[in-house]
Amino acid sequence: MCPSCSKKEAAEEFVPYLHRGVERIDGEGRFHCNICSNMCGFDDEGLCGLRRAEGGRLKLLSTGIKGVVHPYYDPLPTNCCNSWFCRGSSLKGVNLALFYYGCNFDCLFCQNYGHKRVEEGEVFTVEELASWAADGRVRCLCHFGGSPEPQMPFAIRLSREVLKERDVMICWEWNGAGKPSTALAAARLSSESGGLVKFDLKAYSPTLHRILTGRGPERVWENFSKIYDSCPEVLSATTLMVPYYVDEEEVGEIARFIASFSDDIPYSLLIFHPDYRLADLPITPRSQVERCYLAAKKHLKRVNIGNIHLLSYAPP
Repeated sequence: MCPSCSKKEAAEEFVPYLHRGVERIDGEGRFHCNICSNMCGFDDEGLCGLRRAEGGRLKLLSTGIKGVVHPYYDPLPTNCCNSWFCRGSSLKGVNLALFYYGCNFDCLFCQNYGHKRVEEGEVFTVEELASWAADGRVRCLCHFGGSPEPQMPFAIRLSREVLKERDVMICWEWNGAGKPSTALAAARLSSESGGLVKFDLKAYSPTLHRILTGRGPERVWENFSKIYDSCPEVLSATTLMVPYYVDEEEVGEIARFIASFSDDIPYSLLIFHPDYRLADLPITPRSQVERCYLAAKKHLKRVNIGNIHLLSYAPP
């Protein structure tokens, strides 16, 4: 499907062929989940893989007290998407990085698709990970993945427990399609702790968004707006410049959307590397990076290019 056709309404019919299980979104089934925007209805398994039917009963791999997470200490300054402006980059110590298994999206270009193998993830309790955060070197917690949306009850409880004992920054890197109430609760924790909330804005065209991720962007836009109204100082955004598809037109419209709230919100354009189901595409061409950067700068004051080292291997 060419980039132009992937934005046309007629392309919607291909979404079920590209993304397994989309019929579970707002679907019928014996079991239902309301943790994220998918609102899965299913008889066998939710789309994130963290909620499954076993022996006629619902099995939860993640709850408010346990989560499927890969934790590690990431020395500061870290390479997170916000490092180019975040005050954490000026601190000495470590970031407690929390990589969540499972995701509510199914991005064809996923750069961390190991999260899909939830059965390989280790299960931690809130108390266990709070002890990791008790390390005196820890200056910030970063919830990412995958995306933390399917495990938000756990992530929020963990963050609250840590903040009872430590003055650390709580940050989120997510697709933004969580339940509005939990998204706001998470953002307020970031606001209280001096942390940040980074939205990964995949595409502007609703059809292209569904082609690339299997999901619509509506809840993402809604949550971005709600968080801006509540605690605008935490917001930042990124977009992965998928070669030929997420082009200057898409980036320009995303930047326009962000600027409709504030033209001072930081925005980072990430260079794509071939992975997962788009491994046949090249690294984002230099010319596309330049056009996207200029398109974003028309609307926003603070624009950054991320993964810039990949330009050494990019086509013109």
